[in-house]
Amino acid sequence: MTSNYKIPELLQDIMDWEQEIKHEVSYLETPTGYFLQFDPNDHGGYLSSPADAIVFANTGMGGIHYSFLTDFGYASDLSLAPVIRVDPMDSGNYARIVASNIRDFFTLAFSGYEGLLLNEFESKQQYLNYVIEQEDDARESEYFDGKRDLEKNKARNLAMQRFDLQPISDGYSYIQEARQIRRGEVIIDTLDGLGVALGKDLVSDCKRAEPHPWHEKEIPYDQKEQLKSYISSADQVGLFSLIRDSQAQGLDDPDVYRAMKDRLVSFGLTMEARKLMHYR
Repeated sequence: MTSNYKIPELLQDIMDWEQEIKHEVSYLETPTGYFLQFDPNDHGGYLSSPADAIVFANTGMGGIHYSFLTDFGYASDLSLAPVIRVDPMDSGNYARIVASNIRDFFTLAFSGYEGLLLNEFESKQQYLNYVIEQEDDARESEYFDGKRDLEKNKARNLAMQRFDLQPISDGYSYIQEARQIRRGEVIIDTLDGLGVALGKDLVSDCKRAEPHPWHEKEIPYDQKEQLKSYISSADQVGLFSLIRDSQAQGLDDPDVYRAMKDRLVSFGLTMEARKLMHYR
């Protein structure tokens, strides 16, 4: 596990590139369409933002943000860490895998799949219907701005060439496959769909890992002492799965979270402990 996270080279390069070309695409708020940042201590700031996340992009809409999922320190190289979308307003879909790594994330973004990165779709057809509706709305809108679209396409093309990004032909299938890959790395499923993973090399050794006692059940609000007792001696897998399920369910008992924070600290995960207690 690690707590010394470095900014991925690609993210730094794209942030530098934005500064270089912003005068060429002045109609755009940002060349990428996102507000990019890097602060290992920032997990997004919402109750639903995973404690082991590092936000790197904000949309400026409804609190939606994109983060590296560090798997509580087991993903030491952020350039290889899965990327999640966190939508604080989308109950039941607070956090979802959208790319296997940051290179694929930006490839999707610059290939025109912002809608896929931003929204959750139940089927490919639903997504295709969304695309048609967006195109129709844009054509009919009195606010349609052709110059803005030209600059957006210019930024996309420049980025694809500059960073040697290969277009993804089917963004919907890519995201489904990325989530399937993630499921193969998970040793315990959790309510948020992220699961608990302790690194690819440890998957086979941890198949018998035990989740917390309330796994696949509603975590009880009236069993605070039982929860705290379990947390005080929980192993990493049990603790991590309880944290994920608690955040997904919206459990927000301060005493329970303090117990989880203390247990994280006992494992040396002080950064994650601080993030867990944000706003609590």
